[in-house]
Order: sequence, then structure tokens, then C-alpha cells
Amino acid sequence: EVRTTLNTITLASEVERLTFTGTGNFIARGNASDNVITGGAGNDTLFGGAGADQLNGGEGFDTVSYGDADKGVTLNTKTGIHTGIAAGDVYSSIEAILGSDFSDAFVGDAGINRFDGGFGMDMVSFADEAVGVTLDLGAPVLTGAAAGDIYTSIEVFQGTTQADSFTGSAAAAENFVGGAGADLLTGVGRGDGAWYLTSTGSVQINLLEGTAAGGDAQGDVLINIDNLMGSAFNDMLTGNAYSNKLEGGAGNDLIYGGEGDDFIYGGTATDTGAFGPLTISGVQADTLYGGNGNDTMRSADDDAGSILYGESGNDNITVSAGIAYGGDGNDTLTGTGYGYELQGGAGVDTLNLRGSGDALGGEGGDAYIVFSKTMVGIQDTGTSGIDTVTLKNIQSVSDVRIVQNDLGAYIFNAADLQSGNLDSGVFLKDWYKGGNTIETFYTNNGQSFTIPVVGQAMTESFAV
Repeated sequence: EVRTTLNTITLASEVERLTFTGTGNFIARGNASDNVITGGAGNDTLFGGAGADQLNGGEGFDTVSYGDADKGVTLNTKTGIHTGIAAGDVYSSIEAILGSDFSDAFVGDAGINRFDGGFGMDMVSFADEAVGVTLDLGAPVLTGAAAGDIYTSIEVFQGTTQADSFTGSAAAAENFVGGAGADLLTGVGRGDGAWYLTSTGSVQINLLEGTAAGGDAQGDVLINIDNLMGSAFNDMLTGNAYSNKLEGGAGNDLIYGGEGDDFIYGGTATDTGAFGPLTISGVQADTLYGGNGNDTMRSADDDAGSILYGESGNDNITVSAGIAYGGDGNDTLTGTGYGYELQGGAGVDTLNLRGSGDALGGEGGDAYIVFSKTMVGIQDTGTSGIDTVTLKNIQSVSDVRIVQNDLGAYIFNAADLQSGNLDSGVFLKDWYKGGNTIETFYTNNGQSFTIPVVGQAMTESFAV
């Protein structure tokens, strides 16, 4: 055993017991063994480290910290069963618990719990409670198992299977997982969210009308909620007039952004913390509508036929294997997988081609940027504006080779053509049938060239 008057100490690797005999506040760091650490009369902070530790704060306001953890922890003061480096730890005379720099989960007992999540997407869960809870994080008014608790840096609150009431705070944006039961979810300020990732059935939620039905949403009332995360089933989510973040989760979802500058995702983009990544079986084919405003939209990573409509505004849309319609406005469309289709519509659009797919710019001066090392297709029949193609996969004009194929034209890298690799390049659809409205082509080094409609030799095709 080490008995010390030092106010800060790290326990040597061969020692298991540490006792503070000095005055003032004490900071103790344990080692990887099963330590017994005892504080003094001050406000102490005890780091048990790895191992099953016994942490006794003594007098004063004492905190157990997991700020030295290399991953998130689960802390359950009700059952005493913890995970991560907290596994096996036992607390005595501890007034507060500080989580790790990662995503932690806290479950409190019937006493007064003071949980500080620290960094990460941290959650307090009441899922195992038999009676519904009431949380007003701005007052705070807390009833049920939450009575008297104090929360700091907690981003997610999970309710019971009963009727819960969650009210957010003006200080931060919170996310509520009401669970089963007819829950009242009230946002304060802007940016609070309702998550239905644990729902056992599909949900239909309309933030504009304030309606919720199906699955865990049945009977819920949502007030001033701006963000939604759907279930693992086929959901319908509709935004309101503000800037919404709408995430379908798993399943084939139908999502309407409505007014405002929205972030719309077929899958999930938000860190779901202790819930971990959503389990998705099979492929997804979502339908997303941006509505008015400058929206950011993205299909699920395992997208197989999703359709994303930007509609009005200057939208930023990314698809894996689906179809992106920019609509009106100056849009940025990106294809990342295989078999996608980008349709710019009206406006000055930027179409980024990665993976293998097709792009159709429409009217307006469009910019096609080819990053792909596989074959992509481009067709532009618009007559307004100056259209360009930038070939990021071809360094200079001297590397360009053009091959006519019936009514279309292929652009190859000379090295690929020489080696017989015909699966990498750009196919200009209907180039010799009126689809030749792209004015200028650029290579990666900024050199420009044009492609004639008829007959000239390759060396005569370039205007550098």
C-alpha cells in the first residue's frame, strides 16, 4: 500500500492500494491492476484505470473519471455492472462520474446521480425502468428514476416503454429516444431530435403537422423537434419549415424535407453513440425530396435504386447506386458507386463522377468532373451556358485518345487504350447525333481541348 500526502499521484505498476493522507483536493491515477484507492476530505478525482477497482472518495465532493479510457464505457450504478475499463469497478462515497472522451452510456440508480458525459455522443438510459420518467433539462424538473439527477454533456436520453416526457434545454441540442409508449418530446430552441432507431415497426412522422404514428411513434407528441432518425423499417419522415436533419435509418424510406435548408440521408449520418451502428440487412431503396431551400441529401451506403429529388434551391446530393435529380438551382451532384445516374436539371450544376455511372447536365452551364478510373457516361443536350468536362484521370492532352463508336465518342487514356483496358474512360453519348453541346474539355493539368463532330485527325482536334 502507498499512503501519500501528495495531491497528485500515479500508482506504480507493482502497487494495488493507494490512500491519501494529506489535505486539499486529491487526483489519483491507478494502474492496470485491481486497485483500492481512497481519497481524503477534499474534492477528489479518482482514475481507476484498467482492472476491477474499489474507489472510495472519502469526504468532500468526489468524482470518478474515465477520461483515460481508450474507448467508451457503460456505467450502471443501479446494477453495478459496467463495461470497458470500468468493468468490475465499485464506488463508495462518490458523488459524480465523468465519462470518457468517447461515446458513453449511463444508467442511474434510485439515488441522486451526477453524470458528465465528457466528449462523445453520450446517453442516459431509462430503458429498464418500469415507470415513465419526466425530464425538463432546462428547469430541471425530473421525476421517476431521474428525480434529483444532474446531467452534463449528455446528448441522448432514452426513455422507458411507458409514457415519458422529455423537454430539452436552451443550452444544447438534445436527442430523445422515447421508446414505446405515448411520449411527449419537446424541443427548446432549435436542433433537438427524436430518434426511433429502437422501434419495432415503421414510423410515420410529420414535423410540420406535429403528427406521429406507427411503431414506437404511436401516440407520441413532438413539439419544436427539428431532427428525426427513423427505424430499421420503411418509414415516412416529413420536415417542417426550419432546417431539419432527417435520417431514414435502415429500410426503404420516404423522406420530405419541406422548407428550410435540410440535411436528408437515406441511412444514418449521425453518431448513434452507445447504440452503435444500425444493423442493415439487404439493400436500401429510399425516396428523398429536398423541397425548398438549399438541401444536403445523401443515399445510404448500400443504396440500390434510391431516388433523390433536390427540387428548388442549390442542393448538394450524393448517391451510391441511385438517381439524383438536382431540379432547379445550381446543384452539386455526386455519384460514388456503380450504376448511378446524375441529372442536373436547370441551373449551373456540378456533376462529380466517381465509381461508374451516368451524368446528364440539362440546361445551364454544367461542369462534369470525372474522378473515376472506370467507365462513366456523359450526355448533355442543353443549349444554354458553357459546359465543360474535367478529366481528373488523364494528366495531359498528349495522353488523350478519342475513339468513335457509332453515334458516341469514347475518351481514353492513351496508356489504357494501348494496354487494351477499355473499361476506363468516358463515353459521350450521342456525340455524333446532336449531343455535342459540351464546349471545352480539360485534362488534370489544366490543358484544354475540343472534340470535333466529324472527320478531323486526332492531332487536329485539340485547341490547347
